[in-house]
Amino acid sequence: MRQYTLLSLILVLAVGLGGCLSPLPPAGGSDGPPVGGAKASLTGTVQDAFSGLKLWSGQVTLTRAGSPGRSTTLKGGVFELKDLAPGTYTLTINALFYKQLQKQVVITGGNVSVSEQLTPIFSREELDLLARLVHAESKGERYEGQVAVAATVLNRVKHPDYPNTLQGVIYQVVVSGGRRYYQYEPVLNGTIHAPASQTAKDAVADALAGWDPSLGATGFFAPAKVGKGSWVWSRTPTVTIGNHRFFK
Repeated sequence: MRQYTLLSLILVLAVGLGGCLSPLPPAGGSDGPPVGGAKASLTGTVQDAFSGLKLWSGQVTLTRAGSPGRSTTLKGGVFELKDLAPGTYTLTINALFYKQLQKQVVITGGNVSVSEQLTPIFSREELDLLARLVHAESKGERYEGQVAVAATVLNRVKHPDYPNTLQGVIYQVVVSGGRRYYQYEPVLNGTIHAPASQTAKDAVADALAGWDPSLGATGFFAPAKVGKGSWVWSRTPTVTIGNHRFFK
């Protein structure tokens, strides 16, 4: 009888010790490392710091020490990178006519979302100059046409055949055959000094964010006001919006 009692006590102690030696669940519960090597994702929105408009395009890169970088394109102000291992990354965002953004992002076991703003490389005064040109050249045109006019100027800034600043493009004077040719009539007649309308300012903001109704044009003219002997008729047209024909 005593043998059975002693055996029972030994079994009870063994079960009790086994329970005490069982592994504890990880601290933090579901906030701990992903189970089974699960990966996370990073999503984000990118806006213009001046206007708040979402940027139409750009390049997003995510890098981490000791591992190859990941990249994706910005579309409609939104990006997403999937299958990311937890860790600290460097997020880099580039967009045409905007200052580069770079920051540290910590990826955990769950999905991470960020909202970023990029600052234009142009000052507010430079953008106001462009808005005054748009107002003088296209007031009375529908909004899409005003955005297109703004886009042609920005297209010249990035084109190797033209100056690489807004002031340089807008105030450019070409000398040919002993004559000086202004690129924009409002600069010659002084109407560029008139204040820009809010519509023109909005059109500039949309063009800067990436909307280009001109389809890549670097110039425009009003067919009804330009003689058939003008050189502009020989340029490749891209689209006609309202009273303006746009060309490359």
